[in-house]
Amino acid sequence: MDVHEVQRVLTDFLQELSTLFHRVPGSAILLRYVKSSYQNDPIRSAVELFLFLFAVRYLLAPKYSTKPGIVKLSEEEIDDLVDEWTPEPLVGTPTALEEAEVEKRTVIVGPTGPKVKLSNGRSVMNLASYNFYNFTSNESLKEKAIQTLRTYGVGPCGPPGFYGTQDVHIKTEADVAAFLGTAACIIYAQAFSTISSVIPAFSKRGDIIVADKGVSYAIRKGIQISRSTVRWYEHNDMEDLERVLEKVTREQARKPLTRRFIITE
Repeated sequence: MDVHEVQRVLTDFLQELSTLFHRVPGSAILLRYVKSSYQNDPIRSAVELFLFLFAVRYLLAPKYSTKPGIVKLSEEEIDDLVDEWTPEPLVGTPTALEEAEVEKRTVIVGPTGPKVKLSNGRSVMNLASYNFYNFTSNESLKEKAIQTLRTYGVGPCGPPGFYGTQDVHIKTEADVAAFLGTAACIIYAQAFSTISSVIPAFSKRGDIIVADKGVSYAIRKGIQISRSTVRWYEHNDMEDLERVLEKVTREQARKPLTRRFIITE
């Protein structure tokens, strides 16, 4: 193939490439941008071309490790290292004092409830159990729990936010709403999240909350999340509450009307 033939093939290839490029949507806008950019600032066009070529090279370049001296092991070498590895204990050997402390620990034998039996044979009242009504020993509740597990499976917890909305969630919400005489209700994962979610649903930035200084941590988190203006009054002190409300009224006398909430428990 002579020089003229090479020039002809190259010209045809470039013409075909130009035709394909013009078929791409937005190609005319790109061409106008390149032409105007080159006319106004050719150095900028050269820099942009260099960055474009660098990006293409970077994307097409093979992967490599930035850590020097890295050695790629074969499967056999990996298996040998795993076989030779000896894990260290998670905890150290207990001392004589620690073993003596363990012997003094209270150990519950059998199911937990309001009254439990200890390993030393004593029966005591358990004030740290959530099973204070001893529902776990009710045979009908046990049978219902077994049926529920066989129908819906086992998970870390059962609220809709974790497990997904099931028919039992909808029925429970309907039953609670009917019992309370409300239009609807919603199930939360736990009491803590209920409190900390309900308060911000009503009180927003710019609203005023007058709260009891003795409220629980969950209520304090709900107040914090609401980003409302907070004023505190002494625990269960109605006179101090009245004083704080009067102070809020004076402070807001010439300001836009805001909503005010009193939070206690």
